[in-house]
Amino acid sequence: SGTKYPVAWRVKAGTLTLDIEPLMDDQENDARATTRTIYWEGAVRAFRDGQPVGRGYLELTGYWRRLRL
Repeated sequence: SGTKYPVAWRVKAGTLTLDIEPLMDDQENDARATTRTIYWEGAVRAFRDGQPVGRGYLELTGYWRRLRL
């Protein structure tokens, strides 16, 4: 869709710093036929000091167009 999503993050909590990155490219979902939106959801991995420390799940909505609920 050409939508830009902030899928890479740096999270700081006290002395802990994690870098969050997508596990795979292109995890955008085109759900216009059902929910009338396009959003990004998918697997991410967490790194601490450049070393992998975990995996997670991230969902980003509202970047393609404002959601109307």
